[in-house]
Amino acid sequence: MRPINTAICSFGMSSVVFHAPFIATNPHFKLYAVWERSKNLAIEKYPDIKTYRTLEEMLAANAIELVIVNTPNYTHYEYTKKALLAGKNVIVEKPFTVSVEEGVELIGLAKTQNKILSVYQNRRYDSDYKTIKKILDEKLLGDLVEAEFHFDRYSENLSPKIHKEIPGPGTGTLYDLGSHLIDQAVQLFGMPDAVFADIRIVRAISKVDDYFDLLLYYPKLRIRIKSSYQVREPLPGYVLHGAKGSFIKPKTNIQEVALQAGEV
Repeated sequence: MRPINTAICSFGMSSVVFHAPFIATNPHFKLYAVWERSKNLAIEKYPDIKTYRTLEEMLAANAIELVIVNTPNYTHYEYTKKALLAGKNVIVEKPFTVSVEEGVELIGLAKTQNKILSVYQNRRYDSDYKTIKKILDEKLLGDLVEAEFHFDRYSENLSPKIHKEIPGPGTGTLYDLGSHLIDQAVQLFGMPDAVFADIRIVRAISKVDDYFDLLLYYPKLRIRIKSSYQVREPLPGYVLHGAKGSFIKPKTNIQEVALQAGEV
């Protein structure tokens, strides 16, 4: 079976760590092209790859079958729509879009174009999350009554990625880290009956939200999802309380450490 020719819409950290290594090592895919406006980082690491200077030029290449949209959040809708209209299958980074309306439109367009459209939710495969899922699947704690998910960081500085620190659609930690934790909660427990949200800025230097505290309410269960950029001492990543006991799991992910070290 011929491998799927795959193109990536940027070659920053997400591509270097989370996309390109897997595509390059999977025999069912071929790392065919990348969109880099001016640099040549991709071709230096992957000499056989094609580099395009514009998105339009890349989407016009008939050989490309799958496009990975891993650009800033506010571009997801525009670039995904262009790729679908160009007849490409698309995997788009989280968050899918910055609004429900945009997401619904893209899903409809993918059906009209008869193309696959999927969201890249890689945190479903984190080792700590998979441990939690196994415990719940095997009902080791009995009926669950309460759980907390944390994705905390500590930073006195703003992100070097300027687009993440400019107020606007899709910016802030709720869209960034929150999309992972919310996805994990929905995967495990389904859609909640009600949601309470406290979203705010806790660092004086920040212009976008860097803190959120969400409560997801279910008939016999409450899930707390929390993230802050002002947590110096790490808290457990997951805390579960059930009728038969409790389980506390540190926030660890050996896969990401290995990927960042280039061990794939």
